[in-house]
Amino acid sequence: MMTPKKYAIIGGGITGLAAAYELTQKSRQTDTPIKIELFEKAPEMGGKIITKKDDPYLIEGGPDCFIVEKPWALQLIKELGLEGELLNTSSQATGTFVYDNNALHRLPEGVMMMVPTKPIPFILSKLISWPGKIRMACDILVPKRKEAGDETLSSFVRRRLGKEALDKLAEPLIGGIHAGDPENMSLLSTFPRFLEMEQDGGSLIIGMLKRQKKMVAMMKNRPAPSGPKKTFFISMNDGLGRLVDELEKVIGSDNLHPDREISQIRPSQTGGWLIEEKNQESTDADAVIVTTETYAAANFFRNELPRLSDLLDEIPYVSSATVSLAFPRKAIPHPLDAYGFIVPKIANRRIMAVTWSSIKWDHRAPEGMVLLRAFVGGAHRQELVSLGDQEMIKMVREELSTIMNISSPPQKSWVYRWMQGMPQYIMGHLERLEAIDKITKTYKGLYLAGAGYRGIGIPDCINQGRQAAVKAWESLT
Repeated sequence: MMTPKKYAIIGGGITGLAAAYELTQKSRQTDTPIKIELFEKAPEMGGKIITKKDDPYLIEGGPDCFIVEKPWALQLIKELGLEGELLNTSSQATGTFVYDNNALHRLPEGVMMMVPTKPIPFILSKLISWPGKIRMACDILVPKRKEAGDETLSSFVRRRLGKEALDKLAEPLIGGIHAGDPENMSLLSTFPRFLEMEQDGGSLIIGMLKRQKKMVAMMKNRPAPSGPKKTFFISMNDGLGRLVDELEKVIGSDNLHPDREISQIRPSQTGGWLIEEKNQESTDADAVIVTTETYAAANFFRNELPRLSDLLDEIPYVSSATVSLAFPRKAIPHPLDAYGFIVPKIANRRIMAVTWSSIKWDHRAPEGMVLLRAFVGGAHRQELVSLGDQEMIKMVREELSTIMNISSPPQKSWVYRWMQGMPQYIMGHLERLEAIDKITKTYKGLYLAGAGYRGIGIPDCINQGRQAAVKAWESLT
């Protein structure tokens, strides 16, 4: 009887769990016995997906939703039989605000990412000055770039839409997704669609309108989806931790090893991989899938694969934190008629954004209470993440007092820090990935996946984890 193939997965975030799930499914579908060992240094699985039920509140410590445009998260949820637990954004509000010149301005209807597609709301908005509006409209006259290749987000936006669009729209909206600095963000690695739209339409505005038209035509030709219509952002009734819980159940607790920190991974003399732990224990595997932050992966390979380690170390990370606060509704003067607000760097504030969580999502706070969640840190203000809990809460309260005129203390608060948790796709990222791939392809049974490589969102991480598992499976069968 053949010995079952053994797969080691390092990192129990959503990428690692998706990889373990895919291998579990492959094993069941083909009736092939395998051994899966998933190692996670934290006491719990899930990585940055942390849902805390602090009755009567539901707090998300990390991401609180995912986009349906990328299908991989939705597909996994359907496979797990959780589709009935999906949660659309609430219909009690819509849109977002931008903080500028000491006031909250509604993001004009029709602004897609940073591109205006509806002239009237854009013209009527007080967010962008008249010279700024005229400069943005000139996008349809600016010739497309002749040089091929990458450029920074800031260079691209200044060239096409002007400086004001960069400062008030692109930096907080686009840069905020990565908590990054547009001055060094690689456009090809983060938002290649913008370059495609420029090449396709000759301008961002025309390219976006063409894309919208194409999407409408596609939707008309598709069969009507089953069940209720889904919003662009989507969550789950009991929080995203529900997805983690279900994945753990399917994978099986025997295959999950929390509180196990890896120190080194090296090729074994028998052709597989040797995984050494901090506590001096070791295990071997026929294939290994590493889903940790790239700097952690770099440490695993430092001794045996120094060039790979150096390349992984070149991918920078920034720190961030979320601060959730519960207030009585009557303590908030603002009408709360949106999902929250973003804060451009030029506003010189100490928070990046605030989501009005219980306005955006149902089942997050009791009647008469409001749950707000502030984002701290990012590329521009990383030092703030090191503040103590009370100091950070005080700082967020001061910002909310200035921006939203909230003077009452919160009834409850929750702080989550993500030290060096957000990868930055800076210029040269694609070339770096190419060099990393070239090395890993020379070693059978070694796969790297996760937010540090090809997409930071939950759908991208799920896709990367499952794809790595498929490759690992095929290499051994």
